[in-house]
Amino acid sequence: MKNLIKKFILSLIVFGASLLTPVFAHAAEYYMSPIGNDNNSGSINSPFASISKAQAVASYGDTVFIMGGTYKNFNIASSDNTYNYVNNITKSGITYRAFSSSDIPVFDFSTVPTNKRVAAFHIAKGVTDVTIATIDVTGVKVGNQKQSECFRVEGNALLYEVTCHDTEANGFYFVNNGTGYCTKCDAYNNIGATKFSIGNTDGFGAHGNGVVFQYCRSWNNSDDGFDCLTSKGTNTFDHCWAFNMNAGGDSNGFKIGGYASGTPYDPVPVHTVYACLAANNKAHGFYANHQPGQSAYWYNNTAYNNRGGNFDMLERVSINDPTDIPGTREIVHNNLSFNGIAIKDSNLPSKNVISNSWNIEGITVTASDFQSLDISELTKKRDYTNSDELIPDVKFMHLVNGSDLKGLGCF
Repeated sequence: MKNLIKKFILSLIVFGASLLTPVFAHAAEYYMSPIGNDNNSGSINSPFASISKAQAVASYGDTVFIMGGTYKNFNIASSDNTYNYVNNITKSGITYRAFSSSDIPVFDFSTVPTNKRVAAFHIAKGVTDVTIATIDVTGVKVGNQKQSECFRVEGNALLYEVTCHDTEANGFYFVNNGTGYCTKCDAYNNIGATKFSIGNTDGFGAHGNGVVFQYCRSWNNSDDGFDCLTSKGTNTFDHCWAFNMNAGGDSNGFKIGGYASGTPYDPVPVHTVYACLAANNKAHGFYANHQPGQSAYWYNNTAYNNRGGNFDMLERVSINDPTDIPGTREIVHNNLSFNGIAIKDSNLPSKNVISNSWNIEGITVTASDFQSLDISELTKKRDYTNSDELIPDVKFMHLVNGSDLKGLGCF
């Protein structure tokens, strides 16, 4: 059953090439360095200093190699009434990637002014096939604004091995018609600076026209780990982790669905949450979040110690009736819950809730079923030099040999 589900998930991911071993095709190569100069030629021995300059000379299919070191002297490329766009990507088909996976470039935005919201990287509307790979983003400030964003994607982008951490901003924010992929990305310690912004600072936000998240981690962000409120497209969450959301906002692990006071899209998108982990979050682990219809297919997920409930299937009656109801349409199979309310706000028919740890006769989940309950393992540093590592190897919530929970959960 689990292999069939895996094939189903992979069939949803239509990108042309495997995201696990991406191919960065290029027609020409340019280089940039923290000690470069935008008057240089952009060669490996004469690198540029900025993405703006590299983009100006690059064309579709080209690659910009980013040398190691810290980039912190930024000009604002573009502004509107709301945002300062620091790196404004307006050309399609260009790849921006680390020159070496053993020397990760760091982009530090701590000196960028906050007279407007900050978008450290902006993929503009209509821009497609942009790849950004193996960089570290930090220091984005929010000031008194409602929110800022490390990545604001309004076009189409593949973000691969990108980390957003220790900022006051959303990590990865897909909005409007934004689409794309986040693969092997991390967002952590992103905490709004004021009461106003704390509740708007997620690790990953899928509010656009459909995003695939694979092997991504989100922890200690001040709102939610993964949030797809108001999404008009279908989102897929595949082997992702959300844990330790306890910093003051909504604090859900996976908030999958909902439109708040906005008008729901018709038809309402149905998302997929497969082989994901939600642990030690102040609110819900996996949350249907008032979806006016089915929120998701929930397959082979693991939930641990989420204080608002490990699985919460709260729905609304319909797109025309916002009355909250216990969920009746969610599909919940092969999930594992330990140390928390297994499932709540659920009025699901039995055919929709099959082979979960809480409804298999004779099954009792205890600490002895797991190799480790040490949640600190989940913050293990990634090894970008190991292309075979999809997500860090841990023992947390992995089943011991002989456990009768085999086949359940994400490990």
